[in-house]
Amino acid sequence: MVRAALIVVLLVVVAVLADRVAREENQRDALATGACAVGDDACLATIQTRSAWGWQLYYGLTAALPGVDWTSAPATATKV
Repeated sequence: MVRAALIVVLLVVVAVLADRVAREENQRDALATGACAVGDDACLATIQTRSAWGWQLYYGLTAALPGVDWTSAPATATKV
C-alpha cells in the first residue's frame, strides 16, 4: 500500500513539474519570437505559441538554452 502511494505521489510531482516546464517554454518562446512584450503578463498568461502542450514540453526539455557569459561581472553591481 505504501509503495502504491509513493508511486502516485511521484507521478503527481512529475506531472506538476512537466506542466511547469511547458508553461515556462511557452513564455520563453513568446518573448523570443516577439509575440509578447517584456513585462506584458496578460499576454504571457494567455498566449499559446505551439499547437499542443506536448510540443511545449518537448522543446522545453530538448532545446538548447542561450549561453551565459560567466567571465564578466554584472553591469549593475554596486558597492554598499
